[in-house]
Amino acid sequence: MIKMLLRILLTAAASLFLLWFISPFFFGVRNIGSVFGAVICIAIIFRFGFAGIYEKLKVMLCSHSVTAVLLRIIQIGASAFVIYAVIVSGFMIYAMNVKPSRDETAVVLGAQVKPWGASTLLMQRIDAAERYLAQHPSSKAVVTGGQGADEPMSEGQCMYDNLTAKGIEPDRIYIEDQARNTEENIRFSFEIIRNHSLNNEVAVVTDSYHQLRARIIAHKTDASFKVSAVNTHNNMIGLSAYPTYFVREWIAVPVEILK
Repeated sequence: MIKMLLRILLTAAASLFLLWFISPFFFGVRNIGSVFGAVICIAIIFRFGFAGIYEKLKVMLCSHSVTAVLLRIIQIGASAFVIYAVIVSGFMIYAMNVKPSRDETAVVLGAQVKPWGASTLLMQRIDAAERYLAQHPSSKAVVTGGQGADEPMSEGQCMYDNLTAKGIEPDRIYIEDQARNTEENIRFSFEIIRNHSLNNEVAVVTDSYHQLRARIIAHKTDASFKVSAVNTHNNMIGLSAYPTYFVREWIAVPVEILK
């Protein structure tokens, strides 16, 4: 009875998460996180929702030495992956909860600029930066992001325009408009901080799932910089894509470490 209840709960949870991973496709969000997350959910649904079929298939595979070894390898790999995912998720949760302790320099990471203005993702970062700067009137900010081929202006300039429109003093904001990725966001921002003698204790403004990778890049760029996190507040669209981006970081984090 308990095993059956557990199977039902796991199948129901996996089904809900499967819908959660698929939903970003309707908002134009397509990346490895969606695909990988959906595959994991389908595997869980098959294992626990169709336990009878799974057991028959297992018996059939175990009747042959080669397929039995392959099945065992898959089982060990799946167990190792679960352990890995839990460990990385733990570090991600830690990184997103390292709060600023004083008037750190805000480093606001860019995101896509649409033809009509800041994308939903970028506006969430702008709003988070505005809240932080309003609460820390002595803090400065570096807004960082270049201009992509399909963007009407640089991400840095877009963030500057929005923050000044929200009442943040222009002389508190430094624009970095050449970065093409997170690594360059951090590296070019640190150069601005050094060149203008700003506080090298920085608060990275980005989505919570992104904080660990940003922290790793910051440490690789200059370990003398102390890094804390200012997380965005997700709206409905942001929440719909959150698991997708979270799972994507499971892949992106080790890639960043191995660079």
